[in-house]
Amino acid sequence: MIEAMTHFNLDSFTHLFTIGQVVDPFSRARVSQSYVLECSDGKWVALHMSSPPKFWEGLAKAMEKPDIFDDPRFATREARTDNQEAMIEVLQAVFKHRTRTEWCNRLLAEDVPHAPMYNSAEVPEDPQIKHLQMFVEAPSPRGGTFKTVRSPVTFDHERSLTVTAPPVLGQHNEEFKNGWPARPAQ
Repeated sequence: MIEAMTHFNLDSFTHLFTIGQVVDPFSRARVSQSYVLECSDGKWVALHMSSPPKFWEGLAKAMEKPDIFDDPRFATREARTDNQEAMIEVLQAVFKHRTRTEWCNRLLAEDVPHAPMYNSAEVPEDPQIKHLQMFVEAPSPRGGTFKTVRSPVTFDHERSLTVTAPPVLGQHNEEFKNGWPARPAQ
C-alpha cells in the first residue's frame, strides 16, 4: 500500500526533488488549476484546467465570458495560479446560474476537462459504472439480495462478478459444532 500511495503522490515528490519545496494540502489544486464548483441545483462539477490554453478558451466560451482574460489576474497560467482564490470566486458566481447537467453539456461541447461530482446514490446510475459492472449482487442469507462493489482485480481481461454475502450471526453454528470446516474421512 505504501508503494502505491507513494506513486500516487508522484507530483509532490517531483516538486520536492526538483525545487526543494514541500507542497501544502492546497498546492496540487492550485498548480494543476483544479476547481470544484457548486451549480444552481446544489450539485457539483469538477474542472481540471491544466495548462493548455484551449481548455481556458473553451471554459470562457462555455461560460459566455470571453473577456475573462482581460483581467490581469487571469490573463496567464501563472496569474491564475497566483490568484486562485479570486478565480474560484469568479467561477463560482458563474456556475451558480446553471444546473450540473447544463454545465457538463456546455463543457463537453467545448472540450473542457470536467466531471460531475456524484454523491454515492448517483454513482450506480453512471453509464461508465454500469458498463464496467462495478456493482454486483448475491443472495442474502436474510432473504433478498446483497449488493456491493465488485473487486477491481481482473485476470485475463475477465472481471470477477461473483460475491458472497456476509453471514448473519449464528449462520454457521451447526457447521462449527460438527467440526467445520469438514475434515476428510480417515
